Amino acid sequence: MDGRAKNSEFDVIVIGAGFCGSVVAIKAADLGLRIKVFDSREAYPDAFRAEKLEQDQYEALEAMELINLIQPEGSNLINAVRVLKSSSETVVPCDKHRGMDYSASVNSFRSVLRDRGLLETQKVSLVQDSSTGSTVSLEDGSTLRCKLCVISTGLSKGLRKSLGLQSQAPNALISTTFGFDIEPVSAPFPHEAFNTYPEQFTAGLQYATFFPIANRMRCNVFTCWKPGSAESTQFRADTRSALLRYFPWLEDRIGPFRLSTKTQVYTTHYYRQRCDHLKTVILVGDAYQSVSPATGVGLSKCLSDARALLKMLPGLPTSSAKELDVASFYQNSMKRRVDDNALSRWRWANESSTSRSFITALKRLKRKLANSRVRQLISYARSIDRRPLNRR
Repeated sequence: MDGRAKNSEFDVIVIGAGFCGSVVAIKAADLGLRIKVFDSREAYPDAFRAEKLEQDQYEALEAMELINLIQPEGSNLINAVRVLKSSSETVVPCDKHRGMDYSASVNSFRSVLRDRGLLETQKVSLVQDSSTGSTVSLEDGSTLRCKLCVISTGLSKGLRKSLGLQSQAPNALISTTFGFDIEPVSAPFPHEAFNTYPEQFTAGLQYATFFPIANRMRCNVFTCWKPGSAESTQFRADTRSALLRYFPWLEDRIGPFRLSTKTQVYTTHYYRQRCDHLKTVILVGDAYQSVSPATGVGLSKCLSDARALLKMLPGLPTSSAKELDVASFYQNSMKRRVDDNALSRWRWANESSTSRSFITALKRLKRKLANSRVRQLISYARSIDRRPLNRR
């Protein structure tokens, strides 16, 4: 089917067919809205983004009936994550955790959009916001109108200027993540998923996580090093040696291994866009606020944004753009809670890996005790659930 926009009037135009934008577009189309999606690239590139679904993310995708589009479909659920150190091991039970290929999953979403004739490969050059609707200008010179414009992509300088956007970045927060696959030299790895933390303080180093994506083992190393720092440069240049330097006991616990892919690097700086002045334009996902991969809540934020937005849309076909309450999206309690939690976790991830102060040590102990108590309660609940019912 030809994806070219034949009409010039839509209920919703989505700019950016990444994870969040694609979810919004698919579910908005399911509501019967007139939808059009634009992205400048034919296929989503092999980008390093979220690679493991947490339980809340898995269940949100299940509820949206999108979980079968997450690739590869053959990825098994992860039942437990082991926390390994040189002389200790803790087993953390988990439900509905699963490795995923981010780029393949986004392209799976895009296939649905293309099959429905909703996605067009074209660059948006300008968006004009007004109380009567948004005007979207395309690079080919055509102009479209919509009641609501949803932006879910990296914002070009031109788009930022045309919409009068300014970033709030009061915290000098940075995250640099390294991702690569590993494979055993001889015997299979003894655990399906495991995390490792440095036993000795290493400024900026947070932790490493290992988990399966179908039949391969992925490793992500989270840091708050600057991308051009000596630590980042050395880790990227000789990843295996750097990994064993920071975790010297690792091969004793999992056996000899080698890297089976190149090392990908993803650096994120904190920002949140000021959107109070927008009337018929909404920013979702990374377009609105960045999230540190070390916190594990990036997809939670995307999905909470999608759900908050979708709640606004059912009445859109029979209402006018003037009736839109864009402010209610940013004030949605679920969205605000997830956004603020993402920022709070980012602050703590950076503080705990860079500060050796007494106050930070107390916070670390408090969190450790709280997490231990939560694990005990989960373990107790599971044991009760497994007990046979007594019959009299």
